[in-house]
Amino acid sequence: MSTFENVYLAAFKASLQAKLEYKVDLVVGVVTAVLLQAASISFLWIVLRNTPALAGWNGREIVFLFGMTAACLGASEVLFNQVWLLPQYIVAGDLDRLLTYPVRSLWFFLLTRPELHAFGNLLTGAVCIVSSMWWLHPPWFVWLGLPVWWVCGTLIYTAVLVVSASLSFRYVGPFAQQMMIAHNLLQASRYPLAIYPNWLKALLLLLVPFGTFHYLPGRVLFGKTAALWGLGAAPLATVITLFIAHWAWNAGLRHYESSGS
Repeated sequence: MSTFENVYLAAFKASLQAKLEYKVDLVVGVVTAVLLQAASISFLWIVLRNTPALAGWNGREIVFLFGMTAACLGASEVLFNQVWLLPQYIVAGDLDRLLTYPVRSLWFFLLTRPELHAFGNLLTGAVCIVSSMWWLHPPWFVWLGLPVWWVCGTLIYTAVLVVSASLSFRYVGPFAQQMMIAHNLLQASRYPLAIYPNWLKALLLLLVPFGTFHYLPGRVLFGKTAALWGLGAAPLATVITLFIAHWAWNAGLRHYESSGS
């Protein structure tokens, strides 16, 4: 492991250990996250009681979509949650100190504020994924693909958040409403994209490619299409979104003005 990688890992471990000192916060956060995810699944159950399938997807298949979105959300919150605070850092001029460190500023910034309630999202997502796979009995190789799609989904979601947050360099303000758009689009992808209008479906597959890490693979795995390219769409979308996020961050830094204090 290189010196730079050791710095990132040490910074993340120190931040995580500091958070874990507050045991009550951990328990409350995890329980709250699990209850919120359970409420969403309960709503799905109510819908499926009246409609046995959504756009040809049955309940067990949709649980897979739910699980993947929850797991990707949780992983992003554990590893990269500080992106949500970027608008406040810009307003306060707190990026000054970061920019003096001999590290890649984007990755160091993302890794230094893990969120504890994310473990609840991770747990709920894992339970949903494993349960849906157990019910559906997919081929053995599907289990090998799940970690890849999960990592891709985590990085895609985080990259979209970085692009959204980077707008704060240009349009200065202490709030992150634009990032909630990305979050809400991720939540929308918990359902089969075929139920949405064509413009929204295209948005979730091309511009904000959340559908590439679970919807497209799911269509192949559950026999809804023979187009095997859907299994490899997520890695390609990951590379593209990470490139755009890196460009957006660097472009934003060029507009950053120190607080001067």
